[in-house]
Amino acid sequence: MEKHSSVSLRLPPPDEGPGPGVELLAESRRARASAELASARMRSLQSLTLALSGALTSEDVARAVVVEAVRTLEAQTGGLYLLDARGSTLELVHSVRCPPAIEAAFTHVPLGADVPVAESVRTRAPLWLSDFATLAERFPVAAVPARPEHGDLSIACLPLIARDRTVGCLTFIWGRAHDFDEEERAFIDMLAQQATMALERARLLAAERSQVERVGLLQHATAMLATSLDLGHTLRGVALGLVPTLGDFCIIDVMGPDHEVRRTFHAATPECAGLLAASHWRPPERPGTPICALASGQPVFAPQVDAGWVEATACGPETLALLRTLAPTSWLSVPLDTPEGVLGALTLGHCLSGRHHTVEDLELAMELARRASAAVQNAHLFHQTQQALQLRDEFLAIASHELNTPLTALKLQLSRLRRMSSDGEVRARTTSAVQQVDRLGRLVRELLEVAHLSEGRLHLTPEPVDLVDVCREVLTRFTEEKERAGATIFLRADGAVSGRWDASRVDGMVTHLLSNALKYGLGRPVEVEVACIPGDLARLVVRDRGIGIPAEQLAHLFQRFGRAVPLRHYGGFGLGLWFSRQVVEAHGGHIHLESSPGLGTTVTVELPRTPESS
Repeated sequence: MEKHSSVSLRLPPPDEGPGPGVELLAESRRARASAELASARMRSLQSLTLALSGALTSEDVARAVVVEAVRTLEAQTGGLYLLDARGSTLELVHSVRCPPAIEAAFTHVPLGADVPVAESVRTRAPLWLSDFATLAERFPVAAVPARPEHGDLSIACLPLIARDRTVGCLTFIWGRAHDFDEEERAFIDMLAQQATMALERARLLAAERSQVERVGLLQHATAMLATSLDLGHTLRGVALGLVPTLGDFCIIDVMGPDHEVRRTFHAATPECAGLLAASHWRPPERPGTPICALASGQPVFAPQVDAGWVEATACGPETLALLRTLAPTSWLSVPLDTPEGVLGALTLGHCLSGRHHTVEDLELAMELARRASAAVQNAHLFHQTQQALQLRDEFLAIASHELNTPLTALKLQLSRLRRMSSDGEVRARTTSAVQQVDRLGRLVRELLEVAHLSEGRLHLTPEPVDLVDVCREVLTRFTEEKERAGATIFLRADGAVSGRWDASRVDGMVTHLLSNALKYGLGRPVEVEVACIPGDLARLVVRDRGIGIPAEQLAHLFQRFGRAVPLRHYGGFGLGLWFSRQVVEAHGGHIHLESSPGLGTTVTVELPRTPESS
């Protein structure tokens, strides 16, 4: 029971005795009482306005209005009802001094019920019942629980109408019979108007908060979907973000490339999580069972769910047992749809909270499903691409190994033929053939390196190496290529530049850099510089004065198969710089390229002389 102070403005009994003076005195007292009553009501409206200024929710509004009105009107009981989302039931939001039996009977009032509060909302007109007899005559059903133990009662019900939309009703009960004069009706109507405006403001604030929350939820889900191609991790993050805003539990079923349905879920309670962990998607056993949109590809929207809905829609004993235990109060499921078909479904449900989904929830879920569909597609494409790349690398590795054997045998046979023949033309032709076999062998080795590096198999075996000696050794192998290119290679080094490196890898790196310099150098001199620099580093510089590279093509040259020139003019796989970068970075070094069209290219390599990998 709430206690409230009351304004008691009762007229004192007039003095005994006739006469115009007595009548005048009585009239004066009535006027004074009326003025005091008007003043009290004005103060009440001011107090209510102040209280409503801080009311941010409909519950705050109901509490402020009912408490102030009951105090000012000296009513026995007061309450404020709001229509539910479906517009079919009046829900008691707040009451003052309402007997428990009455409150239990009228907490949820169907709009079609034969009671005063429902009648006022249906007709959108105030209802004034001056005594119990009038109530019993017009509303016999409501009169039974409302019958007073002694005395009489009167009731006032005023519909709350905002922008031509009925939102609820304000009702008061007095423990006495009385007529509602014009001023009292006007005052109660003003209270209803104040309540209506405050409720509308609270509704707009709630809508704004909800919109902000929904935008934040959508942004969070979008970020989760965009940050990773790990589908399981991504969907778990999305499900986690949707609970409890859009449901007490979230289920995401996705059909994989193998056509197996994998379930990701999150629930607000461990009990729900345990039930979902033991569940998995099953196709409906009969048509017309709207539970999961994965089966039909159509949204399922059931904002009001009860046991009857569960019994009617559950397909199979396992699903029925799951739904019975979850006891959902609301359910929605939307498909993860693509032009190629349905990839999965996003399902949300309320249970323990007793909340119900709205049309806005359905629209948000469908937008989330559209974004999740794109993420699922991307993940599937990434998975397929990874498989294709793995198959390609496996093929390259097998092909490289298989080609090396016949190439080695062919080179031996050609070399033997060249030694055995005394014919000059035959010797020239076999020499040319050996060169082509060597070139083909280098290409095969490059393919094998691609396969090894793609599999993460670039293992280093550091040992003491003189980088100057490595460069000299590589230069001896480029004698024929220098002659074909008509170029000269100058090696500049002040002395030995030693370090601990993988000799074969460093040899391959220098070979690739020199090969590129001769290939694109237009027959002009190529310079190779080797030196020690501060920081315990070795520096290798390979410089040509050839065709050069446009600035816009520099970025992708260190990628696999990166090229800046036409394949038909220069050949090769475009793997030299990529391989060189892998070797340099594996040693903890750095490689840098500078180039300008027509001015040539300079490649600079810096290697720690004692790399950490050693």
